[in-house]
Amino acid sequence: MQQTRRLFGFLLVLLLPMFAWATPSFDEYFERHSAPMWMIDTTSGDIVRANAAAYEFYGYDDLEQRNIRQINLLTPAQIEEEIARASERSSNHLFMRHRLANGNIKVVGINTQRHNIDGREVLISSIYDTSEFESSAERHYIKSVEQQVDLQTAALIAAERRTRWISLIAISAQALFIALLLFMIFRLRKAKKDNEQLIDALSHQNRDLERLGHAMAHHFQEPSRRLISFSQQLKREVDAASPGTAMAVHYISTQSQRLSELVADVQRYLSLGTVPPVFERLDTLSILQDVYQTERLLDPMRLECELEIATPLPRVYFDKKQLSLIFKILLHNAWQYRCKDRPLRVVVSGLKVGDRVRFRVEDNGQGVAPEYREQIFDMFSRLVPNSEEYPGTGMGLALVAKALRKTNGRISIEDGPQGGACFIFDLPSAGSEK
Repeated sequence: MQQTRRLFGFLLVLLLPMFAWATPSFDEYFERHSAPMWMIDTTSGDIVRANAAAYEFYGYDDLEQRNIRQINLLTPAQIEEEIARASERSSNHLFMRHRLANGNIKVVGINTQRHNIDGREVLISSIYDTSEFESSAERHYIKSVEQQVDLQTAALIAAERRTRWISLIAISAQALFIALLLFMIFRLRKAKKDNEQLIDALSHQNRDLERLGHAMAHHFQEPSRRLISFSQQLKREVDAASPGTAMAVHYISTQSQRLSELVADVQRYLSLGTVPPVFERLDTLSILQDVYQTERLLDPMRLECELEIATPLPRVYFDKKQLSLIFKILLHNAWQYRCKDRPLRVVVSGLKVGDRVRFRVEDNGQGVAPEYREQIFDMFSRLVPNSEEYPGTGMGLALVAKALRKTNGRISIEDGPQGGACFIFDLPSAGSEK
């Protein structure tokens, strides 16, 4: 009986176009048919018509507002493939798993044909419940279909799980990246604030140093000059006085002179940080010779020492006054710490290394012990007490080191080949204007 109903439904689908053409009561017959029937738009998959039997079988109140994808358990791609096969008439008998309104899953057989109704391509399908059949062959086929659908569903579930895990990992990585970015922004803002505070503090310090330099030039120098002037006048008046008075006057004179020199060196040191240097291409040999021949501080050195210059000296890109100051201090340092038992010999040489010029000032004097070779470049650093034999303020080499720092230059000391000291420093070459 059931097989007869199935065959009748299949024939009905085939004959529906004839009924629609032959009689105007097609719609009424479609509605009154005992087997579930519907029409599906081949383009969108929408259920555009469904009879009462279809409403009763599926249990949906809005069946004609649904899409086949909401009922069929195949994947969207598989549904598209089945609709295409039915539309091309390559398959008109299908088995599907459909979900009913109450949540139950039914394996249904579908007899379907393509038709054109009112200019719309539709599939008219007659549906039957396969659970009503007891044929072993039919049951075996349906079971095979169910297994395939189960495998496809399991694959979809696994893919969904993988997608979910990938999304979770991506979200976690994104959250971590955002957290890291926020942390970096916080640190950058804090660093910016610290830099602004440091710049502000340095600005105040520079202004203080500038004011201190002006004070050194005017307020400090003026008392020292007056002390020197009045001590010299007092010395002339007490030449015939007692030896104790003469000694006191001499002490006042020498100390006031040392105070004046100390103030002048401190002022010069401060000016290196406040007065911008004037960089230009310089003839190093000419400047060295001029310093050696004209500086009054080197007058005693010229009487007893002949300066040796390993020509040619490479040209440099530097401030002229500061280069003269460097040579004057290093030459005077060689003279002041010479050995009394042998003639002083000083050799100056220069070698271009990349975009820098490395100078060497060698002497055969007393030298500097290795443990003091960093200390002597500090301010007010002296390895021997101040005396008439070794006068000075301890600022000379500190001035050299600070002048070199303007161009990232460095100065160091090592044993000289003549047994004394060798000062090594570098400056930008004339071909590297930085």
